[in-house]
Amino acid sequence: MNKRSLMSLILFFSAVFFTTVPANAVSTIVNKDVNAQVAVEEDDIKSEETDIINKVTFREIFKKSPEAQINSFFKKYNKYSSKNDIEKLKTMYADEYVNNDGFNKETVFKLMATASDAYKEVKYTTDILSIKTDGNYAVVKAHEIATGETAKAIKKLNDTGSIVSDIYYTDYLVKRDNKWQISATDVTYEKVDLKYGEAKKMNVDVTAPDCVPEGSEYEALVKINSPDGVFVVGSIVNEQIVFPQIEEKDVYRSIKNDELARVLSANKNKHNEYATISIAITRAQVEPPSVVLNMTGMAFVMKRINVLSVDNGLITEKEDLNEQAAKKTKKSKK
Repeated sequence: MNKRSLMSLILFFSAVFFTTVPANAVSTIVNKDVNAQVAVEEDDIKSEETDIINKVTFREIFKKSPEAQINSFFKKYNKYSSKNDIEKLKTMYADEYVNNDGFNKETVFKLMATASDAYKEVKYTTDILSIKTDGNYAVVKAHEIATGETAKAIKKLNDTGSIVSDIYYTDYLVKRDNKWQISATDVTYEKVDLKYGEAKKMNVDVTAPDCVPEGSEYEALVKINSPDGVFVVGSIVNEQIVFPQIEEKDVYRSIKNDELARVLSANKNKHNEYATISIAITRAQVEPPSVVLNMTGMAFVMKRINVLSVDNGLITEKEDLNEQAAKKTKKSKK
C-alpha cells in the first residue's frame, strides 16, 4: 500500500527535506492504496502464471472476494512504488482523487516525482488494519512504515541521510470497470525522521497532539538522547501543509537536558500543518588559541498536526464534553 508518507513516499505526498543546508524542509508524500484491479497485467502474468493461469480460470479470478482483490492490489501497489513506476501508480488513483490536505491527483504525483528523485532504495511495510466494503466502495485503514536513503549527500557532513516515515491513514476506494482505484485519503498520524551523521544513532521523540482546533495553541516537546561530549542546538516551527511548501525560519536554541519545547499557534487558514524540528550536533575541536565547533550530525523530524475548523461538529462536541466535565468537577468540590 503505500502511501503518503514519503514519499509519501508516501504519501505520498509530501515534500522533501532538501536544501543546501537542510534546515527544515521536511515533508511527506502522500500515501495511497493499491487499487484492486481485476485485470491481471502483463508483467504480473509472467510471475503469477503458474499459480493463477494454469490453476484457475479467469472467471474464477473475477470471483475473488473484494477483500482478496484489495489485498492483492495493495501488494501490487508496493511493487510499483519500489520500482518508482509512476505511470502504473497513476492508474491506481481515481481522477477525482483528493486527500485531507486538499491535494488532488496532479499535486500528489508531483510530490511523488520529487520524492522519487530525492530518495533511493525506499522500502515499504504496510499492515492493513481493516477492510470494509459496500458494493463498489471500500474503506481501508492501514499503517505504513517506509525507510530509505537520500540520493545525495549533504556537503557539510559528506553523508547521505536516512529517512523513516511512520503513518496511519484511511484510504477510500471505488470500483469502476472491475478495477479498484483510490478516490481519497485521510492521514490521521504521520511522523517523518531524516538524519545525517551522528544523529543517525540518536532517538528523537516528539510529543504533540494529532489534531487541534484552528487558531489554538499547542505544545511540541522534543526529547533526544544526545551523544556524549557534544553541543546540541535545535528549533521547532509549525509549517502549513501546502504546495508549493512555505518554509518557516526560526532561531536555533541550545538543547539542555536533552529536551526542547515550544508553544505553537495553529494556523487559521484551514490547512493541516507539521511541527517541524531541526537539530544540529557539533563537537569542539581545540585549535589554540581558539576552539572550533564542527558539525557532526543533523536531524529533521516532522510530526503531522491535523487542524480542525472551529465550525467542525467534532470540535463543538469536544467542547461540550469539556464543559460537562468541568461542571462535574466543580460539583464534586462543593
